[in-house]
Amino acid sequence: MPKINFKLLFAASSTLSPQKKKKKKKLWSRYIGLLLVIIQIIISIMFIFSLFGLNIVPTKYLIILIVVLILITLFNWISQYSKANILGKIIAVLLSVVLLFGFLFVSQASQALTGILKPLTASVNHISIIVLASDPAQELKDAKNYKFGYNAVIDKSNTDKAIIQINEKLGTTIDATGSAEWADLIDALYNQKVKAIIFNETYRSAIEEIYPDFSTKTRVIDNSIEIENENTVIAPSDVDVSNDTFSIYIAGNDQSGSLVSEGRNDVNIIATFNPKTRQALLVTTPRDYYIKLDNLAGNTGLDKLTHAGNFGILGSITALQNLYGINLDYYLRLNFTGTVGIVDALGGITINSELAFTTSYYHGPKLYSFVKGPNKCNGEQTLAFCRERYTFTDGDNQRGRDQMLAIKGIIAKASSPAIIKNYSAVLDSVSGLFETNMPTDSLTTVIKNTLDDTTPWNIQTYNVTGTGASKDSYFYGLKGMSVVIPDYTTVNTAIDYMNKIRSGETFQVK
Repeated sequence: MPKINFKLLFAASSTLSPQKKKKKKKLWSRYIGLLLVIIQIIISIMFIFSLFGLNIVPTKYLIILIVVLILITLFNWISQYSKANILGKIIAVLLSVVLLFGFLFVSQASQALTGILKPLTASVNHISIIVLASDPAQELKDAKNYKFGYNAVIDKSNTDKAIIQINEKLGTTIDATGSAEWADLIDALYNQKVKAIIFNETYRSAIEEIYPDFSTKTRVIDNSIEIENENTVIAPSDVDVSNDTFSIYIAGNDQSGSLVSEGRNDVNIIATFNPKTRQALLVTTPRDYYIKLDNLAGNTGLDKLTHAGNFGILGSITALQNLYGINLDYYLRLNFTGTVGIVDALGGITINSELAFTTSYYHGPKLYSFVKGPNKCNGEQTLAFCRERYTFTDGDNQRGRDQMLAIKGIIAKASSPAIIKNYSAVLDSVSGLFETNMPTDSLTTVIKNTLDDTTPWNIQTYNVTGTGASKDSYFYGLKGMSVVIPDYTTVNTAIDYMNKIRSGETFQVK
């Protein structure tokens, strides 16, 4: 291979006339400019395809964006053959940087959306070993020779698995006795007929309603037992969300931290949307509604609606579908932590309160005050607004109305064009705290249609009511629970309003 003599080449180039040197420099400048434009074209294509994949930007905006990018690209290309070549290079570089950041942002949002828009296929139940607060046992091995108690009806499958783990940890077979009802189990511990109980933490809130001293009178000596189970995945409806009316069950779990598949739902709202009329109806059902529940294992009986959540999300859905005689197309479930996260990611919301009030100490040491009318709220304030009931004479009924007012504030903020810049942050904030069976393409279609049609949704709200009473729990054996006996006149009115939404009738809830 012949050697290249760089000295001769340099000498030859140095002999070029100034005019040829200028021409050569101009050619190099043009080649660099065209290369920058080609890079810009590649990044533009990547960005456009990512937007199509995300599927939330209305088609008319995509067309405008594509036309603008084409015009800018033509200018940048043609400018390399004119005196405006420096401007073309600058625009190409700046546009490439902007579009590259846009591509990364959209890709991140798409990944986050895919990651959270799925039901929980598996859940972990945390099992505690509980003794009386005065018991000398400090850890599980200290209770090796104790007589254990457990609920032999509720959560028997998880308890059986927990007993196997306990036996393995202790290297023995424990003496365990089952009780048919929670009341019998708790009384047996209090009276020392058993010295320790095997307890699924999912049921703690329900137990503490009847035994307010449970947490102070008892102590956990082991919480290391975890039982993982596969969840029943609820198939979503195949409804066309662009044209057909659809209903979403919005469930608010009463826990903080990571969302688990089971647990009481203190928020029970059915949201019905008609995309053609832009009418929406939110119907809230009190958590203490005393109705027939199905534990999905062949047992049915009268109990509080909130207890249906302990049978999984399908337990709550089944109870509400039976109450209203409707089909729920999708569900959306989040907990306290998820509520705070989504509101903060949206940059706060405005809640139009019906009443002026200050929250009670029941929901925490920090008190929040709200005025009648608009209130700008962050996540913590929104949660406090939604949880309060003790300061109202109308109790849980007012809380249900307040929860719908908060949801209206979230919908108003989330349906504004400003959501696009916070889209990824909102998704990240509820990762692991949010569960739904709504397909990704259905949700993105709703978002796209909302951004495409700036007509605000006419959101109506209605809450079914009832009369306070004391009743027994069929599934928990708890006596004298505080419940709400349904007023079926209001239930029938809610059904009538839902039918009006489906039929396309425009109305105002009285």
